[in-house]
Amino acid sequence: MAQPRKILLADPDMNAVRPLTRVLRQRGYHVQYAPDGAKALELAVLRHPDVILYDQACSFIEAKSFIQILLTNPRTEGIPVVVTAARQGPGEGKARDGALLKPFNLDEVLSRIDHLCRRVEAARELKGDSREIEGGLSQLPLPDLLQILAMNRRSGKLLLSNGADRGELFVVQGRPQQARSGDVDGEKALFRLMSWKDGSFSFAPGPPPAKVTIDRSMEDALLEGMRQADETLRIRALLPPLGHLIELSPQAGPLVDPHPVTAQVLALLEHAKRLADVVDGCPATDLEVLTAVAALIERGVVRASAGPAPAEGPLLSAAELHALRGKLLRGRSVRHALTTKVVLCATGPKGGRLFLGALRGLEPAAREPACLRSSFGTLGALALGDVLRLEFVLVPCAEPARPLWRPFVQGAIGALVLEEGDAVLNLARFCAFDLRLPVVIATHEASLGLVHTGTVPPLLRGAPAGVHTVSSELSVALHTLLIAAIAPPAQTVPESVLTSPRPPPGGAGRSTGA
Repeated sequence: MAQPRKILLADPDMNAVRPLTRVLRQRGYHVQYAPDGAKALELAVLRHPDVILYDQACSFIEAKSFIQILLTNPRTEGIPVVVTAARQGPGEGKARDGALLKPFNLDEVLSRIDHLCRRVEAARELKGDSREIEGGLSQLPLPDLLQILAMNRRSGKLLLSNGADRGELFVVQGRPQQARSGDVDGEKALFRLMSWKDGSFSFAPGPPPAKVTIDRSMEDALLEGMRQADETLRIRALLPPLGHLIELSPQAGPLVDPHPVTAQVLALLEHAKRLADVVDGCPATDLEVLTAVAALIERGVVRASAGPAPAEGPLLSAAELHALRGKLLRGRSVRHALTTKVVLCATGPKGGRLFLGALRGLEPAAREPACLRSSFGTLGALALGDVLRLEFVLVPCAEPARPLWRPFVQGAIGALVLEEGDAVLNLARFCAFDLRLPVVIATHEASLGLVHTGTVPPLLRGAPAGVHTVSSELSVALHTLLIAAIAPPAQTVPESVLTSPRPPPGGAGRSTGA
């Protein structure tokens, strides 16, 4: 049976302590009380509480001195101390474990205590060289976890996941040595990982990395990482979405002796690129790159398009568009543009961002569509002339979300697979067999490498409306899907559609249903 969590309240004001004590005991906490600093120090050493709330008004020992004394004792150095006060004095807001102001907001106090207790429990699990630990970043944020690893001088590998994104961090004696997030590494990856608020982690003891790419103490890395996370959010609000294109302005002349990061950005913009690709392509940290881009846009050297650049030619020929619209109407007559849905079998963070940035002419549902994080909702829309509008939707691929699939996907004309993975393929199978929709798998270049195999997975073979793979371009994959939606299930998509570099207007890509 788990031991109750122990909380020490050090505060001379009994009127403030009584209601908090009552609520804590109702929640199952074991509460100890000290009216002054001397008694609090005695209880901290003898009873070893999980969390201490130490009021600034305690006599004999100031809050700052109390914390320093605990840090010098191996038995008490890991106890978190929250400083409480009737008003915030200088430096209290920077206390290691935070500060709380009176009168207490009980929900805030309980949330802070629960958070710190979880951190303490995780630290206890990490005691000893052979212990492994895993959990969720929403319960134990990465900065707290890294602080625990530093306090215990642990060495090993920390694996992180956030949706479809993956990351890893090596620590040696509590110091960060190497980090990787996607295709980036070093401090750039470390600071990017520290911005993750959701996901899971697992830590396992192990040898040091083969290559050291970070030379900072953990404390320094945490402070700088949190600063960069805050500043990055501020800069992002001033820039277009990561999936949108940016390019050099034709009127801009060469810069004289640009900053090294600015020079890196300019070198990447010989041709228009997605902002996300520029951020990933520069070795500087995300904050440095975004700051440079913002400055270049402000000076008129770089310009941002209103969205992804328009397509060079129509996605469907006039005959194909007429055939698709006619099939959707089924004899009905409407005067306005018809809207239909395409299911994206992908997660928001990876496949959703790929699609948003790679499909030319796509109108995002918002500046930063919410479904990029939740994987649920409309990502954007694409107008095909004045008569047809395609909406691209994401639904969570995880099995618990299956009840949402049919009501949200019903009425779609096809499914486009943009990622690998069992969950994504299960959603694609539902679309293929339960809803009898055509499915197209974007592979290799068409998915920017998110799908590596060019063959139809066994799970999707024999689908009633057919399954096709396209490797050249995302627009070709979508064109193939629309042609498959036109053709009756017994027919197949012409081979020319699967291999053409771009669907020519009115040329290859027609089926007999057109």
